[in-house]
Amino acid sequence: MSTEGTTERDYLQMEVFKGSAKAVKFPQNVHPNRHNPAAVLKRFEKALRENDFRKSDEAWLVIDIDEWDGSEIAALLEWETRDPRHHLAVSNPKFELFLLMHYEKANGCTTPEKVDVALRKYWPGYDKRISRTHFSDGQIRRAIENAKSKRASCKEDLPAAAMTDVYRLVERLLPVNDG
Repeated sequence: MSTEGTTERDYLQMEVFKGSAKAVKFPQNVHPNRHNPAAVLKRFEKALRENDFRKSDEAWLVIDIDEWDGSEIAALLEWETRDPRHHLAVSNPKFELFLLMHYEKANGCTTPEKVDVALRKYWPGYDKRISRTHFSDGQIRRAIENAKSKRASCKEDLPAAAMTDVYRLVERLLPVNDG
């Protein structure tokens, strides 16, 4: 898995995912100040070449739409189609939209600023870091349902404004809920 920033890593390493049948590994961040999609993809492709990427493994890129150039996003879409084990978890406008969806559907949160304002209503001290126990299993399942229901209205490869595909990854990582 490769992400643009630390918020995504913090989230995906929360305690609630400990019982997952899937292990999450991140490549070494060799260029910590380069978070554009091309840099994230380049780091990730190198890590996949240097590590044991087995037939049963999945490779996920977690990125934001932000203001990235269309050709950079197109390169990611092309990467995803090259191998059925390649997946994208794209947020529009940013990953924090998925965090907000733990509380609400985030309707109208089409800009990074709107996402921040809405998120701080529920989480006044939010500072881009997430504790290992911040969200419960129930909150995460609510975020998945909120994101999934909004994304159902968009048939494009990339999520429209105020939508995210992060739920696809998170849904795969959650341990099976037996009760």
